[in-house]
Amino acid sequence: LKISGFEKGLPPELPKIPQWIKVNTEWWITNQISDLEFLEGIDFLFEKQIISVPERDVISESQWKIPQWVKVSAGWWQEEKISDDDFLNIIENLVQRKIIVV
Repeated sequence: LKISGFEKGLPPELPKIPQWIKVNTEWWITNQISDLEFLEGIDFLFEKQIISVPERDVISESQWKIPQWVKVSAGWWQEEKISDDDFLNIIENLVQRKIIVV
């Protein structure tokens, strides 16, 4: 038996975004969780330095906000129309421009 296509000794590539973030996003898109619960997942991405913004204002959770049209981009990611990297870049850009405040 010979298996080809994998280089010996290299670990499999891990996803950049944890699966539970994708689940949260699906729930948020379908209004099963609140904006705050979705943003807690986005905040996790910052805490784990999956997304980094040089100058991010840190504010209390009660001030977190997100425009509803962001659900469109989240939906594209959920449907795999855009990559994880594209989704992370969108979120990072929206935070830098203070459109999303986390």
